[in-house]
Amino acid sequence: MVNIYDTINELERNVRDLEAYNDLNQAMDAVLKNEEARQIYIEFRNYQLALQSKMMVGQEPSEDDMKKAQEMQESLGKNELLSDLMKKEQALNKYVEDVNQAIMRPIREIYNKANQKMDVKED
Repeated sequence: MVNIYDTINELERNVRDLEAYNDLNQAMDAVLKNEEARQIYIEFRNYQLALQSKMMVGQEPSEDDMKKAQEMQESLGKNELLSDLMKKEQALNKYVEDVNQAIMRPIREIYNKANQKMDVKED
């Protein structure tokens, strides 16, 4: 039987070896070394965490919350270092999405097969 945790650990090592991972790491280092970018990042991250906390207790973000989040997102995009960080994060997230798709594929197949059988009508 396969030990899936060995595979997970290998996957983690492989992620750390990706160019996209190293690019993201370098971009974050650049943000942390720049006071303006660091402050904008911290403010955005804190606000993002506050919104997530609200949603976890069942509160929907208000229109003002969403407007402020959008404004903060735009502020991130205007800062060259933060804009670069977001691009690097998106590049790495592509790998994460691909891995998630691969992991979920066998589970989806089980449900798709079951759904097909349930759709069959007997006379």
